[in-house]
This record gives sequence, structure tokens and C-alpha cells, in this order.
Amino acid sequence: MKDLISNIKKHPYLKYLANKYVITLLVFAVWVTFFGSNNLLSQRQLRQQLHEHRAERAYYRTEIERNRQNIFLLENDLEHLERIAREQFLMKRDNEDIFIFIEQ
Repeated sequence: MKDLISNIKKHPYLKYLANKYVITLLVFAVWVTFFGSNNLLSQRQLRQQLHEHRAERAYYRTEIERNRQNIFLLENDLEHLERIAREQFLMKRDNEDIFIFIEQ
């Protein structure tokens, strides 16, 4: 064992690895990178969740804007209100018949 350590200390590149501070620093870096609470895997998952939440937020913002426009049209345009009532709620005038075709 002592021969191995003395050979490592003589090697120009490996002599720095025998230093206890370098070993401690390497162990700490490996621990933080792979085993800590904020390791690389958890950071990757958190970034993916953040991307998904941002996409959802953009989707809901467009939906909110679309709904605001629909509400404005329903409050101010009687023709649009009548069209929505006929299409979605199957409402009809007194002298009309409604036929519903269901595609299979």
C-alpha cells in the first residue's frame, strides 16, 4: 500500500490526487453532483416541470383571452348570441324544427 502511494506521489499528474484536500474536494463534488438533494437528475426534472408549467400558462392565457372575446360578443352582439344558443343549446324559434345528425 505504501509503495502504491509513493508511486502515485512520484507521478507528475497523479501526485496532486494524493493530497487529502483534493480527495475531499473530489468526494464533495461527486456527492453534490450525484447524491445531494439538488443533484443533476432532480435539477433536470425540475427544469422539465418548469417548461411544462410555462406551456400550460401560455395555453391558459390564450384560453382566457378567447373566453373574454366570446363574453364580449355574447354581451354586445345579438346575432352571435342567437348563433351560440342555436348551435350549442339546440334552441329554436317557435316555427322551426331541429334535425340532429349524428355521424358514426
